[in-house]
Amino acid sequence: MATIFRSPLALRLQAFGVSRQAAGQRGSATHTILRRLDQFLAVELKPGDTITQEVAQRWFQSMEHLSAGTRVNRVSVLRQFCLYLHYFDPRTCIIHRTFVPRRNRRPPYIYSGKQVRQIMAAATRIGPRGSVRPLVTSTLIGLLFSAGLRIGEALRLDVADLELKRRLLQVRCTKFNKSRYVPLSPSTADHLAAYLRQLRRAGFATSATSPLFVSILGNRYSASAFATAFLAIIRQLGIRGPRGHRGARIHDARHTFCVNRLLAWYRDGANLFAKLPALSTYVGHASVSATQVYLHKTAELLVTAGKRFHAHFGIPPPKGKKHASR
Repeated sequence: MATIFRSPLALRLQAFGVSRQAAGQRGSATHTILRRLDQFLAVELKPGDTITQEVAQRWFQSMEHLSAGTRVNRVSVLRQFCLYLHYFDPRTCIIHRTFVPRRNRRPPYIYSGKQVRQIMAAATRIGPRGSVRPLVTSTLIGLLFSAGLRIGEALRLDVADLELKRRLLQVRCTKFNKSRYVPLSPSTADHLAAYLRQLRRAGFATSATSPLFVSILGNRYSASAFATAFLAIIRQLGIRGPRGHRGARIHDARHTFCVNRLLAWYRDGANLFAKLPALSTYVGHASVSATQVYLHKTAELLVTAGKRFHAHFGIPPPKGKKHASR
């Protein structure tokens, strides 16, 4: 962690950040929150002071205008830092879990098969004529929907991570500092093989260390560039409203993959709870509990369940009689 903190608790903040990294908690979000906390404490504290209940309360009040998700993240980091700081200064207040606001998660958007096909078709038409952008964008979108990867995982892939003979992707050091193998369907593996051939014909490097998904300049395709392209496509198709309106997201491709996998197992008569550990491992969740969210009610799953129940236990009406209208 290169940033030098400047508040009276600068050294403790620095050490706390390093300890989080050593524990495998990667990413810039925590670092950003610690920098904001440092700026706040630089105004609130004098040398020798610690975080008291009053200081914590003013931190809470300073972010009342923010979204629930942002407040959850900031309060959680402050809570963990206070627990860390308390070992060195018992005057530090301990923030109870009840002070952490609830995160209002939006239900995931589940793309239909027709919408996925429309998105894939639209992706092949973006960018200037003769550019590699349509090829890369459509292939990346197809992989997200067919393998359930996080967008960051897909963009960090190198050519060496794709094992076509074994039909595997190796996803390295991703969220929670884990790595995993992701089996690919035969059709997905075939499309990726064709994609690499097209890249080579277009003059792009496909050596082991080359990025699998490239920009028009041959660098790694950036998340911001892909997000711009993807949002433009789904807005053009009417799947998401204009700028400023919330709706379907890139990450919902992952949700769609998981729900469709569960629906396929359900139609095959499989025990979904027994299958959850397999799905959890495949998508790289830290625990099965994170995967259980996909068991929550979806319209298609309820319709399928209702039809199955009626087929097995429904009492057919007597011949010649119709159901009374309700």
